[in-house]
Amino acid sequence: MDSNIKLLGLYLHLAKAAGIRQQLHVQDKLLIIAGIIAVRLELLTVAACCRHEVLSHNKQHLIGRWQDLSTALPEDDFDSFLKQLQRRFPQEKAEQMLVTLGIEMGQEWETYYSAEEYAASLLGTTVDQLQTIYQREQTDPATG
Repeated sequence: MDSNIKLLGLYLHLAKAAGIRQQLHVQDKLLIIAGIIAVRLELLTVAACCRHEVLSHNKQHLIGRWQDLSTALPEDDFDSFLKQLQRRFPQEKAEQMLVTLGIEMGQEWETYYSAEEYAASLLGTTVDQLQTIYQREQTDPATG
């Protein structure tokens, strides 16, 4: 599980860097990959926040079709899209991008109480706010 949390952190770091650079389309792609990793780690609040971030500025995005990323995952349309993203940003390329940006992750995630807290920090939010976004997604998926 440690390597999966580290992988989540890798994509969240890159999404954060893309956001700082105002590369919103790149940020969206990285957030979707991170969101799917979060789903696989059963960090549904983190996945909801990743989806919310994408839809907050791009309401017409493909992921808006589904209530959440868990629901999208088995769908053929989404699967094709996800495979395309994973080809564009495979783990090896993402690791190289992180090095190029001068970001050293080390074992930073181990300093957090939980994987959810670690992800919230990288998303610039709190665990409580993640929970709020997740609850909103479950009651009104259109607002994400």
